[in-house]
Amino acid sequence: MKKPETFKIEWEAREYEHKERSQDWFWAVGIVTLAVAVTAVILGNIIFAILVLTAVFALALFINRLPEIIHASVDEKGVTRGHVRYPYETLDSYWLDTEHPHPKIILKSKKLFMPLIIVPIGKNADAEQLDQSLAKFLKEEFHPLPFVEKVLEYLGF
Repeated sequence: MKKPETFKIEWEAREYEHKERSQDWFWAVGIVTLAVAVTAVILGNIIFAILVLTAVFALALFINRLPEIIHASVDEKGVTRGHVRYPYETLDSYWLDTEHPHPKIILKSKKLFMPLIIVPIGKNADAEQLDQSLAKFLKEEFHPLPFVEKVLEYLGF
């Protein structure tokens, strides 16, 4: 049996693209949150109101955090994003989304609770070389960004 060729493509990228938000954005989120919470209380669903207030509070803490620089790599064993390695045996297919303003690799996992894994591609990574390397181990298949991620990007998250 032929031993696979060893290679390693490494790059660094931001965890996500940070967007500066004005005070108006925070006011709008706060007003919508309070409206949803008050409506939930009026309709008798206090637990949902508490859930909404807690979720928005957690979001407000997270939204001001600057993105970390993560180290990513592709080699003959799998794809690594930060400290997590995804072996090719656990992956089904991939898609390089280079048309997006912030390019990324979208990996389809065989795991039920983690269907899509998104790995940002840094400015110093060669997308063509990544495509050739991933094609040796996975099939290329179009994977659109998840609906939730599109909505969050549209809303400015």
